[in-house]
Parts: sequence; C-alpha cells; structure tokens
Amino acid sequence: MNRKTALSIAIVLGAALSLPFSTIAVAADDATREMARIVADLNHRPSASDKEKLRRISQQGTPAQQAIANALLEMDHKVSSSAKDRLAKIAKDSSVPEDTRELAAIVKNMEHQISSAEKKKLRDM
Repeated sequence: MNRKTALSIAIVLGAALSLPFSTIAVAADDATREMARIVADLNHRPSASDKEKLRRISQQGTPAQQAIANALLEMDHKVSSSAKDRLAKIAKDSSVPEDTRELAAIVKNMEHQISSAEKKKLRDM
C-alpha cells in the first residue's frame, strides 16, 4: 500500500469514527436548547408536554442536563434547595458547555418566572 492510499484510508476512517461523537454533541446542544425554551415560556411550573420532554432529557441527556431537567420536573414555583446546590455546581463547572452553565444559573435563581433579559438570553441559545 502506498502513502497516498494509506493517508486516504486514515482520513476516511477518522471521519467515520468521529461521526457518532459529533451526533452526541448536537443532541446535547438540542437538549439544552429545548430546556432553555421551556424555561423561557415557563409559568410557575412545566406543562404536561414540557414534563414529557424533560423526562426524556433526564434519562438521555448529559449528567448536567439530567440535573437541570430533574430540577425543573421537581419544581413548584421554584427549585428545591438541594437542586439549587446541584445547579450552582453545574453553573461553576468549566467542563460543562457555556449554554448549559448559563441555563443552570438561571434555573437556580428562578422563582415563578424569569426576567425579560433572562428570557431573551434563553431564546438566543
């Protein structure tokens, strides 16, 4: 096998192996965007259809997304104190994507609804 053929095979193989990881990243971003939309439209607690989406994220999302989804599922006008502690850790964790950290911080401080500025920030995610 010559160098060109070996290089071509390596490039194709590398692209094929990275495909599942890029799909996971897109799915993770979709989960954060979906939760951002839910929080931006939230009125005291998630709707029945939003709860179904949150349950799915709580089972299939990243650990940070699962914690945010669970906090939203358990909330009653605001998140519990134990959820606030978890959300505070997520908001400060530099290994978590920025949008997810911002969402965690907003949910942590939310009572009943969020501010107009926070709604705009979430809708821009």
